[in-house]
Amino acid sequence: MRRRPATSVRRTTMTSPTTAGSVVLTGAAYGQTWAADYDTLYDDRDDIPAVVEFLRRHARPASVLELGVGTGRLAVPLAAAGMRVVGVDNSPAMLDRLRAKPGAGRVDARLGDMLHPPAEEMFGCVLIAFSTLYLLTDQADQRACITAAAARLAPGGSLVVEGFIPDPDRWHHGHSLQVDRWDPERPAVSVGRLDTTAQTIETLRITHTDGQPRVIANRLRYVLPAELDLLAESAGLTLTGRHRDLTGRPFDPRAHTHVSVYTNPAPHSASPA
Repeated sequence: MRRRPATSVRRTTMTSPTTAGSVVLTGAAYGQTWAADYDTLYDDRDDIPAVVEFLRRHARPASVLELGVGTGRLAVPLAAAGMRVVGVDNSPAMLDRLRAKPGAGRVDARLGDMLHPPAEEMFGCVLIAFSTLYLLTDQADQRACITAAAARLAPGGSLVVEGFIPDPDRWHHGHSLQVDRWDPERPAVSVGRLDTTAQTIETLRITHTDGQPRVIANRLRYVLPAELDLLAESAGLTLTGRHRDLTGRPFDPRAHTHVSVYTNPAPHSASPA
C-alpha cells in the first residue's frame, strides 16, 4: 500500500484515459478509495487463527506494531488473542473502519507514516503484511521503512514482511487481465501492466458499488526476497526464516508469495574481566 512526503504511507497511481501521464493520489486518498471495499475483498484471505499463532511465536515480547494496519483485518484478532497491538496507517478512512469493528478498542490505532511511525516504544514484532511495503514505490523509501521498523524492535524481536512474487504466467507482453468476481450483479475485473526493469506494477480494478462502476487504481514496486534480505541486512537484521504465508507453511521457491522473518540480534553480554 514511495517517495512521498512524510505524511504519506500509501500511494496510488491512476492513469488518465486522455494522456500518457499519471495523477498520483497520496495518503488519505488511497484509503478513501479502498476503504469501502477492503474488507469485502480481503476478509477471508487468511486462516486468521493460524496467522495469530504464527505471529505469537515471533513476537518476543508479546507486542506487535503493524505498519499499514488498514482496517485491522489482522490487528483486531491479534489484540483479541491477548497481544499488545499498535496499528499505524496514514488513512483516516481505513482507521475509521478499524475502530468500528467489534474488539477494536484493544488496538491502539495511530494515524501516521510507515517511514516515521508514531511509536517510540519497542515491540516484539513489527508486521508489514499483504505486500504493504510495495506501496512505497521507490527503493529508498522501502529501505527507510525497513530501517524504521528495525529501530522499533526489542532485542530478539522479529520483523515479519509478507509479499508476493510476480507470477510470470499472469503476464502477457507485460499486461494482465483477471476476473476477480463472477457475479452478474457485481462483476469485478482487474487489468495490470508490469515493468520488470523498474519492478513496478500498475493495476486498475473495475468493480461495481451500489450499481455504479468504480475504478480503483494502484501502483506498486515489488521487492524480490534477495533484495529484501539486503534491505534488512542494511538495517542490522538477520534473516531467520522464510515461509510461504503467514501461517508458516514451508517456503516453496516456485511459490508466488513469501513471508520473510528477520530478527534483531540480542546484544551479547559483556565477558567477565
